[in-house]
Formats: sequence, structure tokens, C-alpha cells
Amino acid sequence: MTGPHLTQFRAISMKTCIRCKETKELSSFHKHKGMKDGRLNKCAKCVQECVAEWRIANPNSRKEEHAKRRNKIGFKTREEYLKSVSENAFGRKYVSLKYTNKRRTQTELKDEFDEFVFQEAFKLRELRKEITGINWHIDHIVPLNHKQACGLHNAYNFQVVPAIWNLKKRHSNMDEYFKVSGY
Repeated sequence: MTGPHLTQFRAISMKTCIRCKETKELSSFHKHKGMKDGRLNKCAKCVQECVAEWRIANPNSRKEEHAKRRNKIGFKTREEYLKSVSENAFGRKYVSLKYTNKRRTQTELKDEFDEFVFQEAFKLRELRKEITGINWHIDHIVPLNHKQACGLHNAYNFQVVPAIWNLKKRHSNMDEYFKVSGY
């Protein structure tokens, strides 16, 4: 390829910065879809200098941007978040357990009474853990998945038992566990 085609190719691969007036390769310019050639009119070095100057002239602008975004989306400040967590003693731990249990059982507590009993069982579990120093589980008296019976995920089927018992009994009924262990 010779002649005017070669010079056109070279002209496209070079660009002049509107700030420093230097002609540089296109790779020295940031990409910008709004420009005809797909590159910004200022070279990367000039853009960095402009941004640094602007930040010095406007020191609180970043904080204001973040505050606008928080207000728009509804984020809490750190103080508000810590206050809400401290007011609710069980905080995220309860919420995490609640949704983990819902996913595991693939059912929902449909009744307010069931929800209340589950919350109380969770509080009892935490209290027993503090007093005894051992782990406790919220268990279903009649298992949810069993070859002979299927229990319900409701208030009448919850009990708080030591974790060791719950892990040993697995999908069997608690009465069967007592017969096997001799209690």
C-alpha cells in the first residue's frame, strides 16, 4: 500500500490534545464513545492534571456526591446502622437464621402466631446458649421430610433442643430418640 492510503492511516493513528497541543498516538487518549474517532480530546496526562486541579478546587464535592446518592437510594449512615443494630439485640443473626431456615425448609411461616413462636424459640435458643455454653437448635418435633410422616413448619411443631440431640436424631421423631438413648 502506497500513496494517500498510507498517510490516511497515519493520520488516524495520531491525535492532537486540545489542552497541551501535542500530537500523540491514539493510545495516549482515553476511550470516549461520544467522540467521532472514539477517543477523548485531551490526552490521559492532561485529564489526570485537570482532575487533580478540580479536586483541589472542590474538596467537598465527593462527599456531596456520596450524600446525594445515599439520600436517593436510602442508605443509612454508620451511626444510624449501629444504632439500629444495638436496639435489636439479635440483629442480623436472627434475620440470617430466619431466612436460612426458610430456604432450607422451602416453606414460609404463614401465620402471625407461627412467626411469633419462631422468634420466641430463637430467643430461647440464644438464652440457653448463653446460660449453658452449649449450642441449641430449633427442631421440628415431627420431621419435615421422613418416609413415614411429614411434619408441618408451624408453631405446634417447634422445639428448642441441644444441638447434639438434633444432629443425632436427624429425620426421626424425638420419641424414637428417647427410646434408643434410654432416657
